[in-house]
Amino acid sequence: MSVKEQEPKRIWWARPGKLCGLERPGGGGRSHRPERRAAEIAYLMGKGVRLCISTMSSRHNLGAYEEAGLAWHHVPVESAARGAEALEELLPLLRRELRRRGAVAVHGDRHTDFVAAVCAAHVHEARGVDPAEALARAAAAGLTVNGYTCALLGVEPGEVDALMRSGDAGERPH
Repeated sequence: MSVKEQEPKRIWWARPGKLCGLERPGGGGRSHRPERRAAEIAYLMGKGVRLCISTMSSRHNLGAYEEAGLAWHHVPVESAARGAEALEELLPLLRRELRRRGAVAVHGDRHTDFVAAVCAAHVHEARGVDPAEALARAAAAGLTVNGYTCALLGVEPGEVDALMRSGDAGERPH
């Protein structure tokens, strides 16, 4: 029986066709639904995702990725406030993995502040996108961007807020 694809509710294609950040497929915490998880994993696979990087503190979803034939990498991070070391681990991993065919998905649970920081740091490093602009795009796509996310990338929260208010946070290819 095939599963119908469903786009995740909060997803940002930081690099269309190559890198996305999202909340946990299936939803986070108590709102998690296995049927939704299967549909969202099918969506990711349909978009060419071959590797899921989980930044959740738990190991939830890793078995589902294996069952679906997806590779996974687990780097538990409580929040962006405690993510500096994990960010330093993930940026070289993304550099290496994004050279290969296919796409990479990075997810947290419901809290996507660290996910937004990872993807924004990558597009800054790889494409020269201003970190404040990248964070504004992440926020416009529904990811959490807070003071900790901004601090991790050395961005003033007011810069992101100004971009959001000006409407300059729309999706543009990197």
